[in-house]
Amino acid sequence: MAMTATTLAATTGKQQRAAGRISGQVGGPVNYAIYSFWIFISFAGWAIALGSMSALQHYENKTGISDGPNGWAIKANFPNLNSGRVFRLDWWNVFYQFIVSMLVVIATLSKVLPQARVAVCGYLAIATVLDIISADRFYNLSHFHITKAYWSSSRGAMSGFIIAATADYAMLYMAGLTPPPPET
Repeated sequence: MAMTATTLAATTGKQQRAAGRISGQVGGPVNYAIYSFWIFISFAGWAIALGSMSALQHYENKTGISDGPNGWAIKANFPNLNSGRVFRLDWWNVFYQFIVSMLVVIATLSKVLPQARVAVCGYLAIATVLDIISADRFYNLSHFHITKAYWSSSRGAMSGFIIAATADYAMLYMAGLTPPPPET
């Protein structure tokens, strides 16, 4: 009877690492270079979203633009929402994107990507969907043209989430193609 990595881990109490080079997890050195590129792009998208959201949150906290009768779209359904909670979902998405990107790096460097590919693909899929939701929210916010700084920060956050979603989708595809763990 063939033993899977899960059965082996349950009987020995240890997760078994894949033998060979790190690049063997994703199909060789060329695929590893492409995979590494998308990991870098994921972190770049995260950094752009983080910086733009920080500027936008600062502007929101300073001006309270969402307060009052002329509050914009996010507050249209929640008029009692204070300024600090307007971007709460988006801040959570930025945090989640960072955690998922680090998880991919750790799984790859520790050579457990073939065994953890279902979990990694699930986390990447969730991150992709959340990034798309945040990108859509910031796209809608950028249409308010309150000031140039507000417009630029909204567009920057939208761009960061689009870049992160694209990188997550590419890594999802490549991580999903990893070979299954060796049968023993």
